[in-house]
Amino acid sequence: MIITRGMLEILELAAYGEAKSFNDFTKIVIKEKRLSPATISKRLDELVTVGSIQEIIIRSKTGRRVIAYKTTEKGKKVIEHTKSLLKILNV
Repeated sequence: MIITRGMLEILELAAYGEAKSFNDFTKIVIKEKRLSPATISKRLDELVTVGSIQEIIIRSKTGRRVIAYKTTEKGKKVIEHTKSLLKILNV
């Protein structure tokens, strides 16, 4: 799996606490720029496909069904290994 722009940030945000909705990911800022909705959607699809994030159906406060995302154990290992690699590379 190649880590592309926004993947690590999405994985980290969805790794802890409650499952995150799409709107939670729109707040991610990288180099003073927010991720576009198209980029977020693409990254989520890629991460779900490889099993690093899972989709969870939750109910909003109004009772509406919402798709939320949670990082899997596989995704948490990706975070760990990517951070180790970045540290070695001094990035």
